[in-house]
Amino acid sequence: MKKVLLLSAVFSSLAFAQSTEERIRQLEEQIRTLQQEIQRLKEEQRKVEETKQETEVLKEELRKLRLEIAIPQLELKTYSGLGPAASKAMFNPWGVSIGGYGELTFRNNSVDARGGAKSIANVQRIILYLGYAFDEKLKFNSELELEHASTSGEHGTGGAYFKAELAFLDYNFRPEFGVRGGLLLMPVGIINEVHEPPTFPSAERPFLERRILLSTWEEMGVGVYGTIKNLDYRFYITNGLMLKGGGDYNVLEPLKTVRQRGARAVADRIGFTGRVDYTLPYNLKVGFSFWAGDIMSKGGNDSQLRLRRGTKLGSMTMISPHLWWQYGGWDVRFVGALVNVNNARKITDDLQSGADRINKPIPSEQRGYYVQVAYDIFRLFKIDKQELYVFGIYEDFDAHAKVPEGSVKPAGHKLRVYNVGLSYKPHPLVAIKTDYARLNYSPNRKDENEYRLTLGFMF
Repeated sequence: MKKVLLLSAVFSSLAFAQSTEERIRQLEEQIRTLQQEIQRLKEEQRKVEETKQETEVLKEELRKLRLEIAIPQLELKTYSGLGPAASKAMFNPWGVSIGGYGELTFRNNSVDARGGAKSIANVQRIILYLGYAFDEKLKFNSELELEHASTSGEHGTGGAYFKAELAFLDYNFRPEFGVRGGLLLMPVGIINEVHEPPTFPSAERPFLERRILLSTWEEMGVGVYGTIKNLDYRFYITNGLMLKGGGDYNVLEPLKTVRQRGARAVADRIGFTGRVDYTLPYNLKVGFSFWAGDIMSKGGNDSQLRLRRGTKLGSMTMISPHLWWQYGGWDVRFVGALVNVNNARKITDDLQSGADRINKPIPSEQRGYYVQVAYDIFRLFKIDKQELYVFGIYEDFDAHAKVPEGSVKPAGHKLRVYNVGLSYKPHPLVAIKTDYARLNYSPNRKDENEYRLTLGFMF
């Protein structure tokens, strides 16, 4: 009996041991299954997170794409006579484009910055470019300008105006030939067409471009343009010029009084303007520009000769050769100017009265030139994505090289400018510029020293 009990106990122990081992094996299998399930769930969770991230990236790209379609980013390239910001609308394939630029300036002049004050802080100009592409060939482009922060004479020492400086329709048949019409920039010199602040190094535009080539100068017109291999051309027919009268005469820039600028411009007489540029190796551009046409009387009380508005008084011919080299960090420019005014005596007599006909004449001839040399010194230190231009500009021109018989050349009609400075560009579309300009007038006018600072941008 004892043996039977002993054997039963042994068999029971073996059965229990086998049952325990089986359960352990089963538990281990379950644990492995759970671990695999957890790993699978983790993997799925990771894929879900990656999908969410990819979805967010796609959403952001879609948002940028929609914004880019509505307001394209600015590329540093130009379109047939327009600066980079003004060209934005011309490269947009369809829809609305918005761009602009601004100049915020400080100027100290040793003689007179404005009305006896020697220092002036100024919102020189704020510009909005507004364009629309009807399709890939037909575009509208415009430039709206606010000068000196306000149109009110009650602010500071006086605001200026809000006006259209550019407004035209453009149809590009092919790269070699396009047509445009409306309010057009006259293609003379360099600055009149390409004048966004980051595109030139000096704190303000060169004096010759402003005083002789009449920048900024726009008139109503229609014409053609295109690029044939290395040759760029633009030719427009415009309205003629007209004396403003009413005391709008500045002895330092006497011919600015003949611009009409698209403001109900009298078109009884016409003008012709054009430009040709040839691009040589290493991006060296050489060419010339011109404007030729008639000057009319404003008539009424503004005509000292009591002529009918639109009566021809004389004519003006402007010729400007130029050279422009931008390559390897260099920005070198030469611009010349020769202006002849036919029948300046009659033009002066219609504009002025009394002694002003002698002392404040319309010139028979103007001539001069300027040379600019600028270099980005950050290239020497291999600094990327920023630029620091060191520059020098020399100008030599005569605003009254010849005057009509019976008049005298005004004091200070000759000007030599020595301009040196820095232009720092933390971004290609932003320029912080500071410079010094020495203005040597002759004869019989006090020389001036100018210290200038400009915050400039475009977009």
